[in-house]
Amino acid sequence: MFHVKKMSVRDFAFAVRLTDTMNWNLVEEDFQFMKDLEPEGCFIIRDESERIGVATTISFGKVGWLGNVIVSEGYRGRGVGSLLVKHALDYLTKQDVETIGLYAYQNKIPFYQRLGFECDSNFVVLTGKPESSSEQVHQREAMKHDEREIIDLDHLCFGASRRKLLVPILGESSNVCYVSGEKGSIRGFVVAKVYPGMAEVGQLVCQRGCLDVAVDLLKAALNRVGGLEVVTCVPEKESTIRSTLMRRGFSEAFRVARMFYGTPRPNDCIYMAESLERG
Repeated sequence: MFHVKKMSVRDFAFAVRLTDTMNWNLVEEDFQFMKDLEPEGCFIIRDESERIGVATTISFGKVGWLGNVIVSEGYRGRGVGSLLVKHALDYLTKQDVETIGLYAYQNKIPFYQRLGFECDSNFVVLTGKPESSSEQVHQREAMKHDEREIIDLDHLCFGASRRKLLVPILGESSNVCYVSGEKGSIRGFVVAKVYPGMAEVGQLVCQRGCLDVAVDLLKAALNRVGGLEVVTCVPEKESTIRSTLMRRGFSEAFRVARMFYGTPRPNDCIYMAESLERG
């Protein structure tokens, strides 16, 4: 009989082995980070004593996110994934979440549609190894006093406060954040999360109508992570940002659909995803 349990530290090694089958390049520290952010919202599904799947969630007030949903290959097509996702949805709705988002691989869109999710927009995952450029950029590194404005601008775009996610990301010394504008007038920001040998560029949030600012922020981040393997997740409609990345040597890895369960939140801004796991 299948049953869902809260993920524990003892499950991290299994979660890594399972996600390795999809080349997600996650490590145990990634699951620790998710569990630190949402202690009650990371799950393992078992068949009796055998672990067969995982899912992670995070709640940001009225908005939640579903990520890292995967089931062992031998159990696919047997209702295990549906049971796991329904459990995660039930958890988030009990946290008073009204809108739940996720990024779905193209072949998984019908699965999530059957569970009540609707497609919102398409995103392109791009990877590359950019070299640092001597091209001048006009943005500055974020400082501690910028934190509140960064969080507020992200809230305006995302539709909920991601303070509990942004504070530890901004506080990690290996990460990089650039902002446009001075204190009290920030128009945009970009974050690059740096790991051994690789980096994720995102999120990028910028007021609509400030595309030149968004591109300049992106260039500043790329210059700082030059020489590393870099991954980004960009809306398909943001053609200028995608072209900028392509000119820096990026190529398309795959596409995902952003989907929502419940009413989608406003997103009238230039936006690059923080991660597939957290929006």
